[in-house]
Amino acid sequence: MPKRHAKIQKSANYSYYWDILFCCVPLLAMSYFYYGARPLLMMGAGLLTAYVADCVVAPLHAGDYRPHEPSSEAFAALIVLMMPASAPYYVIVVSTLIAVLVKEAFGGEGHYPFHPAAVGHAVAALSWPGIMFNYPAPGTKLPLWGAVDVPLTAGNNVTLAAGGLPSDSTVNLLTGNVAGPLGCCAILVILACGVYLYVRGHLQLSTVVPYLLVCILIPWLLPQLNGLPTLSAPWEYVRQRIYLEKYIILSGAMLFGGVFLACEPVTQPNRRTSRIIYGIALGAAATAFRYYSTYETGVCFALLLVGAFPEWLDRAARRAERMRFLRKEAKRLGGD
Repeated sequence: MPKRHAKIQKSANYSYYWDILFCCVPLLAMSYFYYGARPLLMMGAGLLTAYVADCVVAPLHAGDYRPHEPSSEAFAALIVLMMPASAPYYVIVVSTLIAVLVKEAFGGEGHYPFHPAAVGHAVAALSWPGIMFNYPAPGTKLPLWGAVDVPLTAGNNVTLAAGGLPSDSTVNLLTGNVAGPLGCCAILVILACGVYLYVRGHLQLSTVVPYLLVCILIPWLLPQLNGLPTLSAPWEYVRQRIYLEKYIILSGAMLFGGVFLACEPVTQPNRRTSRIIYGIALGAAATAFRYYSTYETGVCFALLLVGAFPEWLDRAARRAERMRFLRKEAKRLGGD
């Protein structure tokens, strides 16, 4: 009798990573609209690098390449979307290789303590800041190969960190018609992706809502705006605060980080109370990086900073739940 083939076991987070890749498609389409075909080739370079690196590096933890485990490709796609459309291909290759190495060195999918895409992007940001944080203007058709010899401008976070207000209109912010990372600026598309991931059960509101609330609340209470007292009462200068909040929410990678990075199933805590604390800490760290650095994607550094706490938070939550259960049992038995 013919021997039956063993059923291929999909990874635990198979659907999450495929949905992340699916959500990258409309963001990539917006980049194609603004910059031409170069972002498509950049994405292809990242995905190919992730695939090859996964095949080669997987034996680090005595495993083989798993075709039904698309996390490396998802990390590569997120890294590309956080880069400027003018980024050289070698930066994409290096940062993707680092992401795959981080993932595989700790045992592969489901075992890494830090978000691999955040690590890869952070290394590229520290190694090539002049490349990573200068962006071509939307509508500039970029060459597929070679150096990008077009004027580049800094993102809105440079103006915000200096205490100023950018000049981009609300419509341009919502549609992505601003200089910035090629996948982080189309706010309406990012919100639609967030709704899709929530419906699919991948977006944890217990993480995202505290994260967003802290990112909004801190600038409202402690505005970094020239001509506005930092310690003024929250009900004063309301108009200036609203303008500031508009650029805090609609520029940079704040929303992108909340939708695509914060809820990574391996790196976020498992328990609801732990996720709330994690979201608060992530929002505070992301705001601090936004205040004191010019990086548009400071949320990646925030993820690395708070990435050491999820397991500890889960342990503390389990211990607290056990103590509450024991107290209730002691009270019940005492009453009997």
